[in-house]
Amino acid sequence: MLTYLDKTYISTDSKIIDFLTKDYPSTVVQNYMESQKKWWWVSYVATLLLIGIKVLLVAFCLNFLKLFDLPHIDKIKFGDFVFLVLIAESIFIVAGFYKFINFHWINTDYTLEDIQTYYPMSLINIKEHMSTEKWLAYPLQLVNLFEVFYWVFLAWGVRELLEEKISYVKSFGLVALTYGIGLLFWVGVVCFFILNAQY
Repeated sequence: MLTYLDKTYISTDSKIIDFLTKDYPSTVVQNYMESQKKWWWVSYVATLLLIGIKVLLVAFCLNFLKLFDLPHIDKIKFGDFVFLVLIAESIFIVAGFYKFINFHWINTDYTLEDIQTYYPMSLINIKEHMSTEKWLAYPLQLVNLFEVFYWVFLAWGVRELLEEKISYVKSFGLVALTYGIGLLFWVGVVCFFILNAQY
């Protein structure tokens, strides 16, 4: 639904054309727009596929909890972690609606670049006070309030799966040791590719 709202009301054809005509001839832009109309369904499939991959990767990271000597850990299946992460992903749906509301009703004078770099309640939004290096954009987007809520929810979920036999602080630490390390690795890979694409 968020993808539909974005394509219909935010990333409109006129915004895309305005963005592309700065760097490309009109024939290239026209061909691109025609291919977008032909392959409109790909973005919906890709979104579902990427969310599915993300859920599996986060659940995979949390599955490393089985290496720790924790109470009731042997009763937890991989599917339990997948279910927990699926519920936690709803936090990012709220972030998507926040972004839609921002560009549809509040900040209506925007460019496609503004949409690509904006993330609700994140450090990227105060970029005029920070470095403008392209490779820093992704880490700055990740440092946001919704990501904090995501971590808190995962910690709560891990504690519930362990039948509340550990403290909330320990549960948060375990999430940091599993998902946190996986996230750091992912950010490093993304930044590496961005840096290589620049040079």
